[in-house]
This record gives sequence, structure tokens and C-alpha cells, in this order.
Amino acid sequence: MKKDLKITYLKKSKKFLDKQSVISETDVDELVIKFVKRHFYGADTNIDYRALQGNLRDFFRIRKGGIRIIIRVTNGEILIEAIVEDIGFRGDIYK
Repeated sequence: MKKDLKITYLKKSKKFLDKQSVISETDVDELVIKFVKRHFYGADTNIDYRALQGNLRDFFRIRKGGIRIIIRVTNGEILIEAIVEDIGFRGDIYK
């Protein structure tokens, strides 16, 4: 069954993308799409992601070099919504 994907960026994520030239919104979109293909459909894509623990247990972390992308996924019947909560460098993202 094919599902639609909606990617939403929170204000904090947009602000990071506007300030930094290290990663673009298109790159983040591609990483989120790869994550959804791997996590929900079992596709063989090369993506480094992990479910977070503790207070962040409903979130996933996608790693691209020194950048970490924190997303929350809502899985409905027809729509998968990936909400990009935060984007930042490795040392600052979990604070």
C-alpha cells in the first residue's frame, strides 16, 4: 500500500538551514525520504538513523557527517508525516 509523505520543518530547523551552508533543505528532504523508505518499507538504502531513548523516545536521529537531524514520525493510514524538529551539529543537538 502506497502512502503519501509530508515533511514539515519547525521554526528552529528552518533557522538553522538559513544560517548554515553545510546542508540544504533539499539534502534534508532526501535524507528523510531515505529514512522513510528504510524504516517503513524495508528498502535497502544507505542511511544512518537510530531511534532515540529516554525523554526523546518518540523521535529518530538521522546522521549526516557532523550534522544531526531530529525527526518525529506520525504514521497515519494514508499519510506519513515527518516533522523535522531540530537540525544541528553533533555537540549541540541533544542539549
